[in-house]
Amino acid sequence: MTVNIDIEPAQSRPPLIIRAIRRLWRLAADRVYRNVMWLYVVRPKGAFQPFNDTSSDRYPRIFDFVRSELGAASEVKILSYGCSTGDEVFSLRQYFPDAVITGIDINPANIAVCRRRLKKSPDANISFTTANSTAAEPSGSYDAIFCMAVLRHGSLGLPGVTRCDHLIRFEDFARAIADFERCLKPGGLLVIRHSNFRLCDAAAGLAFETVLRLEHDSKTPLFGPDNRLLPEKPYPDTVFRKKLNA
Repeated sequence: MTVNIDIEPAQSRPPLIIRAIRRLWRLAADRVYRNVMWLYVVRPKGAFQPFNDTSSDRYPRIFDFVRSELGAASEVKILSYGCSTGDEVFSLRQYFPDAVITGIDINPANIAVCRRRLKKSPDANISFTTANSTAAEPSGSYDAIFCMAVLRHGSLGLPGVTRCDHLIRFEDFARAIADFERCLKPGGLLVIRHSNFRLCDAAAGLAFETVLRLEHDSKTPLFGPDNRLLPEKPYPDTVFRKKLNA
C-alpha cells in the first residue's frame, strides 16, 4: 500500500480549493492517510520517515543475500522495523518459511492493516506491534533486523536542504542503532537501506562489520553527526554483521 502526499506536477494541479477539499475528505475518510499526516506534522518521539510507501518483494537482492547467510530452512527470528502495512513481512515469509517474524511500526493505522492481512492468511509465527522503538524487544533475540527506508525523511531530498535536524536528528539515529545492536544475537545481521545517516558514524557501528555493499541511492542525501549535509560521496554499505565479540 502506498500513501502519496500531493505529488501532482504544478502545471497539472487542480485549483487550490479543490485540492483542499480532497485533502479534508481523505483526512476524514482514510485512517492510514490521517495517521501519515499526523506523523508528518506532529513528528512524535521515535518518528523518522512519516510516509509509508511500500511494495511486495521490494528488495529481492537483499532478501536473497540474507537468506544465503542465514539459511532458508532455519528457524531464525527476524524483525522488520518500520514494517508499514506489512509487505516486507509477508515478502520475507516467502524467503524464510520457518522463521518467526515480527513487524513493528510507529503508525497504529499501519499495524491495523497488517493485522487485517494476517487475519486473512493466518500464520502463528508472524506478529505485529505498534512501537516507536525496539526498547521493548528482548536482548540478543534476533538473527536479523531489517530497517529499510525508515531512518530517513522524504522531505530531506528537496533542493536547498543543508541540515536535517528540523525533521530528524543524528542522535536519534545513533540511539536506534545502539538498540538494534542490543537486540541482535552475536553474528546477527542488520540491514539498513535508504538511510539519511551512515552506520559508520554511530558509536554502535563499531560492533558491526559490513558484509554486503550495494550501489548508493543518490536520491537519499547523507547527513553527519552534526546534522549537516555531507559532501556527495557514495555509501554503499547495506548489510552488517554483529561481531561475535561485540
